[in-house]
Amino acid sequence: MDDDTTHHESNNHKPEWYRTLVEEVNDLATVVDTDGTITYVSPAITRILGYDPGELVGHEGFEFVHPEDRERNADALESVLSNPSGSETVEVRFRHANGSWRWIEATMRNRVDDDIIDGILLSSRDITERKEYEREARELAEEYEAVLNSVEDAIFLMNVEEDGDDVRFKFERLSPSYERQTGITTEEVQGQTPQAVFGEEQGAELAANYHRCVKAGEPISYQEELLVSEGARFWQTKLAPVVSEGEITRLVGVTRNVTERVERERQLRQQNERLGEFASVISHDLRSPLNVAQGRAALLAEQGES
Repeated sequence: MDDDTTHHESNNHKPEWYRTLVEEVNDLATVVDTDGTITYVSPAITRILGYDPGELVGHEGFEFVHPEDRERNADALESVLSNPSGSETVEVRFRHANGSWRWIEATMRNRVDDDIIDGILLSSRDITERKEYEREARELAEEYEAVLNSVEDAIFLMNVEEDGDDVRFKFERLSPSYERQTGITTEEVQGQTPQAVFGEEQGAELAANYHRCVKAGEPISYQEELLVSEGARFWQTKLAPVVSEGEITRLVGVTRNVTERVERERQLRQQNERLGEFASVISHDLRSPLNVAQGRAALLAEQGES
């Protein structure tokens, strides 16, 4: 009997009810013996990995696993063989029939003593999209960290928690620049409301701007007064909502210490006010002698006419 016939019979020696069961589920069902040789593959293999079931029967499963993942796969198989009542779930890259690699999540269970299965049963599913999403999320997180660590402006993240009409804001993260400029750390404020961190009065003023941003549903800019340390009292802040599935879940704030600018503007206004007062006094002092002179000139003119 040739190998193809042997493979075909090995894949079809299971009872009809068993084949019907595994063929109706979406997951890929595979059975390997204690050496890792494939003895059964359900038809889902065609949809998931592009093979005909008979193509894999008789081959060692490791042949189709990415070289970097084979050790992890072997460790999981060994663990299941040594613990008949346990199970192992492993994520590996499996070669598709077209030569590409697909991420597969496989749960292994020891069914060596089962007369029907007679091996290690693997229930597998394609998780390539999930792994791609996770990779993109990691890259985004790395970019986010790079931005937080490089910008000079202070950045803060607020969680938005809604409970009916009640909306609460809690600190999630502060950038290193924020921590340096304010002396406040993420560990100190994480999970805290503005009121808990800055007191009821100042916290309520901060929260009012956060409410305004949520209500607007778009970025807002404003200047606020928040004394956190010497030389850090006035801040120019831009606040933007983060929308997830139609709901605002976070606020991202970028704020700049403008205390020096505000104080210079205040000093300039005060100087202008003093100059205005001085000019008013000088004008009054000049008008008085002028009025006297004008009066005398008029009197002399009247006397001359007479």
